[in-house]
Amino acid sequence: MLHLFHDCLPCAYNVGGTGVIHCEEGVARIIQSFAQTIVDPHHWRSAMELLSDRVGAVGCALELTDLNSGAAVMENTVQLDADQLGQYQDRIFHVNPRIIRALSMNLGQVADDRVLMSQRDYENSEFLDWLEGTPYYYIIGSKILNDNGHVGFLTANFAKNRGKATQDDHKIFSLLTPHLVNILAASRVLSANQLCNDTLTLSAMDAERPFAFLDRAGRLIECSQGFVQALRSQRFLDVRNSSLVARHGQHRAALDGFLNAALGPKRYIEPPLPLRLSKPDAPRGLVIRAVPLAPQNDPFDIFRPAALITLTDLDEPYQVKRRDLVAIFDLTVREADVAALIAEGHSPQQAAAHLRIGLDTVRQHLKAIYSKLNVSRQADLVSMIAKVS
Repeated sequence: MLHLFHDCLPCAYNVGGTGVIHCEEGVARIIQSFAQTIVDPHHWRSAMELLSDRVGAVGCALELTDLNSGAAVMENTVQLDADQLGQYQDRIFHVNPRIIRALSMNLGQVADDRVLMSQRDYENSEFLDWLEGTPYYYIIGSKILNDNGHVGFLTANFAKNRGKATQDDHKIFSLLTPHLVNILAASRVLSANQLCNDTLTLSAMDAERPFAFLDRAGRLIECSQGFVQALRSQRFLDVRNSSLVARHGQHRAALDGFLNAALGPKRYIEPPLPLRLSKPDAPRGLVIRAVPLAPQNDPFDIFRPAALITLTDLDEPYQVKRRDLVAIFDLTVREADVAALIAEGHSPQQAAAHLRIGLDTVRQHLKAIYSKLNVSRQADLVSMIAKVS
């Protein structure tokens, strides 16, 4: 499949009778459109509309769920009325046979109705009644998120008279899906692993999120304050002549290979895999992610970024914002201190020593915290705080 797009040579193939997708102007444009969702999550709709148009679908849908809470969210390029959308998110999503089967799919797997539906499913009146009220019937989709209880799918939805997904539809989704997984992973770094990212624009360069833009030569064009801070605190990367370089010889080849994958001619064919650099005094290491951006497309009208990169220092202590715990869970300041220390990996004894209070006092605070968060175990407390931090 990939030889069709090797080095973005002038090549094309027919897509289900709906037109021709050219490598440089077609598939690369779709990937670039989704890549822009990192800096502006509102761009998901226009990216899905472009994909829908290119594959001849009625529309595309992004479906996200939090398995921990059961919440479901759907962004659909097809205009559904409020009752249809509400009914789907509240009820139909959870009885949708396609979703039930897709939950067991591997991350990055592509499937259509041949896998996601059985003959018995077409007897599911609740689901089919809802489906018949929409303008689409068949789908193809991929699993693009599976992390910390958050699961996400992107689907293209076809009218009944168009029929099931074709082999060419599978080719497009198979090429696009690794990029979507990469793009969403980078987005979650910037959004602190929340289910939905916040809007991030050039004016947010003072943000705590660690991200930067590179040009085609690998030079830093712009970076956030969080990226600057991450560079100062980590032990693996330096900046020389506006370019990222490895501090240690054993990491140079790996970093060069990573940057070549993010900026080279095959970046739309093979999305760059995350890179982890580690050493004895920082054993967990630094994770670097990159999302290729089309240099001919300048969403900022200021510069032409070729890649967005993010940094995650796994050895950096996890810190919970105490004031957020006070606001969200109505904790007292001292309860927030105790809850944050526990969530950051401290034992009750260590929390007591850190706060210079007795262990019995910490336990009393934990009892109150459990009550306010409606949990009964320390593990549940940590999980709950991680979702909102």
